[in-house]
Formats: sequence, C-alpha cells, structure tokens
Amino acid sequence: MRVAIIGSGHVGGELARAWAARGHDVVLGARDPGDPAVVARAASLGAGVATAASALDAVVAALGALRGTIVVDCTNAIAPGPAPRVGHTTSSAEELARRLPGARVVKAFNTQGAEILRRPVIDGVAAAGFYCGDDDDARRVVAGLIADVGLEPVDVGPLRNARLLEPLMLLWVATSRAVGSRGVALTLLRR
Repeated sequence: MRVAIIGSGHVGGELARAWAARGHDVVLGARDPGDPAVVARAASLGAGVATAASALDAVVAALGALRGTIVVDCTNAIAPGPAPRVGHTTSSAEELARRLPGARVVKAFNTQGAEILRRPVIDGVAAAGFYCGDDDDARRVVAGLIADVGLEPVDVGPLRNARLLEPLMLLWVATSRAVGSRGVALTLLRR
C-alpha cells in the first residue's frame, strides 16, 4: 500500500518504520526534505522524503481528488493545560472530515506515544490501537495498518466516537507523567 505521512517526527517516524518493514511504500512529508538528518532518518526507516508544504498544498489543491481516499487522523488538538481544544460536541477528526469532503477519514494512532509504536507489546500483551470512522472498508484497511504496527486493532465505531478517543490521549499523558515514563500503553481486556 502507498502511505504518505505528513510529518517526520517521532510518531510519524515510528509509523513509517513499521509500515516500510511490512512492505508498504512510505513517504515522509518534511519541512526540509533536503536536510541531511531528515534524509538519513528516512533512509534508516526505509521511507522516501517529500516536502511537507508541497504535500499539503497538493492536498488542498486537489480536495476533489481526495474523494474516496483514506485519510488517517493521528492528531490531537490540545490546548494548554493540557486540555482538549474541541469539546465533546465535535472532534478534530470530524472537523477534518468536514474540510475534506469525500475523503474517508479514520481516527487512529492518537492514544499512545512513539515509544509504544516502536515496541507495542508489553509483557506479552499488545497495546490497543483504538480507531473509528464512518466507512466500513476504510476502517478495515486502517485495522490492517494498526496490526502492521503490532498494536491490537480495537474498532470503536463511527467517526463521532473520535470525541471520546481524543480526550483518551489526555489520560495517557496524565498516566505517563504520573508513572514517570512514556513507555505506558492502554489496552482492552476481554472476558
């Protein structure tokens, strides 16, 4: 599968590493794709590099071309505190879907840090990869990408449930601060 990641930071880098290792064609969008550190990082991850600004411009210019394209929203709209930037009546994922008419937006990869993406199994238990979206096929594809990283895919339903997933990241932040480690993860136990 061809995957473009806007951003070459820790989370984007770990996703690129995992997906390239699983045979996906991965490109990182970076502010300066010629930066030797970015080029070296992309090469070490098995990914290509493009200009983030040009990638974003292309997305904005081609909004109609995104019709049917799966867009994975990994972001968290955080205000100082930290607190959610949007409340429980919408989510950043829903707002993104409104801005990208026809795109199949799925919320995922927002409830853990890069450290868990690198090593998603703790004491034999895979961290949960919660996701939601309105398109069944898009959710199925994203579930596969979540599994490719090594997380356990946990489908939490329609995109409106991003209103619940986005604040869940704040619980992860509070927990990681309380225990003094970013190497913590959320999971779902079943009986």
